[in-house]
Amino acid sequence: MAIADKKKPSKLAASEANQATEKAARRRIPGGLPYTSSPGVLKRVLDKIPTSEKPGIFSPDFLGTVMGATGGAARPIIPILKATVLLNQSGVPTDLYAQFQTESGRPNAALQALKNGFSEIFRRNQYAHRADEQALTDIIVTVTGLPKTDPIVRYILNTFEVFQATAKNAQEKTFAEESVETRDATEIPDVMNASGRSNNRLNLAYNINVVLPETTNVEVYNAIFRSLKGNLLN
Repeated sequence: MAIADKKKPSKLAASEANQATEKAARRRIPGGLPYTSSPGVLKRVLDKIPTSEKPGIFSPDFLGTVMGATGGAARPIIPILKATVLLNQSGVPTDLYAQFQTESGRPNAALQALKNGFSEIFRRNQYAHRADEQALTDIIVTVTGLPKTDPIVRYILNTFEVFQATAKNAQEKTFAEESVETRDATEIPDVMNASGRSNNRLNLAYNINVVLPETTNVEVYNAIFRSLKGNLLN
């Protein structure tokens, strides 16, 4: 009896399956949160930004040739960089991109990128960049309305965490620090001196009332005024 050969999936069928998976992974969901199903590719691109030249336009050619990100996994990268305002809508690197290239500015740039791209998350937790995975997952579920088991929830979380790894080191000014800076600038008034120049000193004026005794002896008054001159007016 002849045994039927099991047919192997054709390359065309495999390609169609990959396209279907990719399309599902890139579908839009409520909240407008950016995401990629390949966070490792996004991380490699972000890691290369500080050591690569800033292009006039961050094009797919630049992404593939300079950043080494090609294929379907690279397609969400530029939209994510635009959503986080590292690029403007024309693909031109922004000031935030330039800040991200610097060693000292990268953590704060990453934090601002998170706030730009994931504003709906930060509306629910202003310290989301410090939140743990469970807390972030709950917020994503709330924003998107998706069940926790939906793969998109994990994609969004993983995309957020790529930026979060750097943003955790951001140096945020506390309210107390901002208050000190404000007091330093306003605590001492800018006083003009007689020449019309600012001397930043506090000038005080005193009014002294002197009650003179009733007497016809002029020497008494002279003694009083000599005492005032010697003790108060010098």
